[in-house]
Amino acid sequence: MSDPQSIRWLSLGIVTGVAALAVWAFSDSRGKRSEPGNAEAEVGRVAARFEIRRPGTSAERIVVEDGSVLGRARDCAVPFADAAVSKWHARLHCDGAVTSIEDLGSTNGTFVNGQRIETPTPLRRGDRIGLGTNQIVFLGLARVGRAT
Repeated sequence: MSDPQSIRWLSLGIVTGVAALAVWAFSDSRGKRSEPGNAEAEVGRVAARFEIRRPGTSAERIVVEDGSVLGRARDCAVPFADAAVSKWHARLHCDGAVTSIEDLGSTNGTFVNGQRIETPTPLRRGDRIGLGTNQIVFLGLARVGRAT
């Protein structure tokens, strides 16, 4: 193994293996990996549908799962490029038939229908959530995932 070319190929193999392992480990930053045999993951999970209205852009519709974080950080499920939004601003919870939002100690607050919230607040269809200059409209529940 003292041949320089052999050492290069071995080093390349090790680096490639470590890189592949790192990509696999960090591929799902929210930790929502489905376990084999998990009936909830196979049948579908409850999620919520929203319409996001960002200043200067057309409205977009999204589906978010339980525990999704909204904020300015890149690893948020719903990122905002708005200085008035904290890095980790608010978290959505989808628990059966109830979807709620909680403020994560943001600087400028989270608003539901114009009222600043201090505790996790249940949402009803049509409720408007304010994060900085962005408006988010709750459209209702959705199911994600497919039966296998």
